[in-house]
Amino acid sequence: MSQNEKSDFSNALAVGRALDLKLPDSQVVQDAYAHAEAETPQPWLFNHVVRSWLFGAKLARRRGFTPDTELVAVSVLLHDLGLARGGAPDRRFEVLGADLGRAFALKHNMGERRAETVWDSIALHTTSSIAQHKGTDVACCQHGISCDFGGLGCNELSDDDKKIILSAYPRLSMKEELTTCLCGIVKNHPNTGREGFIADFGLKYVPGYARPSAVDVLHKSPFAE
Repeated sequence: MSQNEKSDFSNALAVGRALDLKLPDSQVVQDAYAHAEAETPQPWLFNHVVRSWLFGAKLARRRGFTPDTELVAVSVLLHDLGLARGGAPDRRFEVLGADLGRAFALKHNMGERRAETVWDSIALHTTSSIAQHKGTDVACCQHGISCDFGGLGCNELSDDDKKIILSAYPRLSMKEELTTCLCGIVKNHPNTGREGFIADFGLKYVPGYARPSAVDVLHKSPFAE
């Protein structure tokens, strides 16, 4: 999908067939795809979430995982709604996205348990060291997202598979665009990302940005030893 084109769900299913994947095409997944596109005005970001879904589905099959494919699809397609909104002043963009994803799941009658797994999958998508221990569904979501973000696991995929995905949903200068987006959140909501990966972007690109040290928090605590 180019900068000016709109995609549709049938296109994603066609890409899945080209990848020899049977993607879930239930109404809730179709609605999640449409919702992600409607709520994500940045084409590069929408392409990222779809690529993450496709990469994750290929990696799950290659690695022998059998996740709830509908739940994973919904989670990955909606995982950057908080980023699309530019974050929030009171919570990390991952948590904002998780809250929106859970609300979507509950509205679409996915049930409390699955809705909570959607929340976990989105909230933890930038924290692989925890996501890997939250069960197959959460881990599979994180695998696909990290593959598209930093290429983690892409060496397990064939060149043909990568070409199919990237041709259908090109990156559209994602590295530069995402850096600008994350730096904007650091500038606008500096207190919401100090514990997460987004702080790395602030430290590297935002003049004057600093985050508190856990060492200082401990040693400045107001308790007599």
